[in-house]
Amino acid sequence: MKMAPGQLSVRLSIILAAIFSAFLLIGGPADAGGPPPPMTEYVVSAGDTLWSIAAGHTTPGHDVRVVIADIRDTSGLSDSGIHPGQILLIPTG
Repeated sequence: MKMAPGQLSVRLSIILAAIFSAFLLIGGPADAGGPPPPMTEYVVSAGDTLWSIAAGHTTPGHDVRVVIADIRDTSGLSDSGIHPGQILLIPTG
């Protein structure tokens, strides 16, 4: 049985797409399974701001805004509002 030239390229495209999809499903994130980054718990005191807390945990030469974003992500904050007694998770790695 002879195939039309277009049929061969369609079949080849479907096979390549299936192989690519299989690799995506099997691969997963590159850092999956690794240990979680070390964290420090910080209890918010009266007068603290997210900026002041992050500034105190920012190493020289790094951007305090990145540390703020990390604290918000790890602590599950939807905004920068914090209150005394709240526990924040600060990545230390």
